[in-house]
Amino acid sequence: MKPPVIAPCLGVSDTQAAVDFYEKLGFTALPAGGDPDDDLRILLFAGEFALMVYRDEHLRSRLPVLKDTPVGALGMFYLAVDDLDAYVERIRPLVTIQKDVMEHQGEKLFYFTDLDGYVIGVNQKRPR
Repeated sequence: MKPPVIAPCLGVSDTQAAVDFYEKLGFTALPAGGDPDDDLRILLFAGEFALMVYRDEHLRSRLPVLKDTPVGALGMFYLAVDDLDAYVERIRPLVTIQKDVMEHQGEKLFYFTDLDGYVIGVNQKRPR
């Protein structure tokens, strides 16, 4: 697996709940390590690195500059999928929709929030 140029790590209120949520959306979580005080999980999408999730209290203790940052802080992420319509149809009942499928500058987009309020935009994968 090729490492990403930038690797997002989301602070979440409950790591296992976040993993369960993302797995319902088609992500795969790599197994956790053996240390119960270190619950960082790596999530893949279509076999490629997508993001990491980490309990907010652990992230704040690791990087004190984040101590007052709320879970679900300002920002958003985009997920590129092979078939936007099919993927949206599959996940629609599992997510809180923020903007239903819309077109912006010729591109179809769909926005939802995860369990901790992070906004994720879904778009059609483009050829490289």
